[in-house]
Amino acid sequence: MKSRLDHLRTPRNALLALSLWIRPAFAQTPPPAPLELRLADVGRFASFVDLTSAQPEGEALQIRVLQVAEADFQAAGEAYWGGWRHEIVDCPARTLAHAGFSSLRATGREGPLMGDRRPAGVPASGGTDDAVLRVVCDGWKPFATVPVATSVEQAVRIGRPLIETGAEP
Repeated sequence: MKSRLDHLRTPRNALLALSLWIRPAFAQTPPPAPLELRLADVGRFASFVDLTSAQPEGEALQIRVLQVAEADFQAAGEAYWGGWRHEIVDCPARTLAHAGFSSLRATGREGPLMGDRRPAGVPASGGTDDAVLRVVCDGWKPFATVPVATSVEQAVRIGRPLIETGAEP
């Protein structure tokens, strides 16, 4: 049986297909949740523990540590802010295992996660790994006067001057 509206079927189907195809472009994505980057150590890098990244992994926690490099740091002609160290922190055993690294360009683009997971070990006292362990497991706040950064850009603005001055907790 033929309808009076059959001649509109093809344009209607084309409009439906178009709307389904372009819908993702108009979708409202929620803004990313703010980070909670707590400064743990300053040395060659300013190391910020990303407390919002903590994910349980058995008895341990998988967590990221932002390593902010000194100002004007470049590799292969590209400017970098630093990178993310991925760590497995076992608080009851007081050990830390490196689980890879991803570079972070000054454009904000993150590189792929590189490196294999290393065996867990007890970090040397007074080093960056020890500071990370103490921040994650004990709630230590070594730089009480330094604000907690809520973005990578803010961590870079906070960390780079501290690298130059050699800030101590």
